[in-house]
Amino acid sequence: MITVALPKGRLLDDFIDYLDDQGLEQYSAGLDAKSRSLYTIVNDVKFIYAKGRDVPIYVENGSADIGIIGLDIITEDEFNIMNVSRLPFGDCHFSVCGLPGVERFRTIATTFRNIAFQYFKAKRQQVSLIHLNGSVELAPLLGLADGIVDIVETGNTLRANGLIEYEKIMDVHARLIANRQTFYTKEDKIYPFLKEIGVFE
Repeated sequence: MITVALPKGRLLDDFIDYLDDQGLEQYSAGLDAKSRSLYTIVNDVKFIYAKGRDVPIYVENGSADIGIIGLDIITEDEFNIMNVSRLPFGDCHFSVCGLPGVERFRTIATTFRNIAFQYFKAKRQQVSLIHLNGSVELAPLLGLADGIVDIVETGNTLRANGLIEYEKIMDVHARLIANRQTFYTKEDKIYPFLKEIGVFE
């Protein structure tokens, strides 16, 4: 049996939709994004559900053999894992956003402190960074920050709160990651699964 770590939330929904599109209902039907179960077993594959930031930790430590995660997570923090390949779903991007009329950003609120730091460092623009754990769109509305660095998918949340995109930082997509040891010691099980779901040819 192999273990696959999946992130709860939007990326899990995207993965289930991808499986449906591939005609792999035996997997998509077994994965319930709204279930409170911690894992599901389908066709001798154990899928565990974890918070996005925890997926690479499970993979790094061998609790999961492979995982699906957004590029944002493995760009923000370093993990001793194999970054195997891009996956054809989960597309979005990072942007600097704020209320209309901002001439210069001096204070930025974000959940992704390292990505924001590296971006403004490359621009040689000095800003103060405020780390928040979510709902960063509130920061400009309450005067906590001039702007935010956050992931944008449709832009609906920004528009609903009167915010606009100023600068695009980087594209983000889903990635397949793997444990450095078990990716090879279990290749007789991992490779057929990845071929079955259309990741490898």
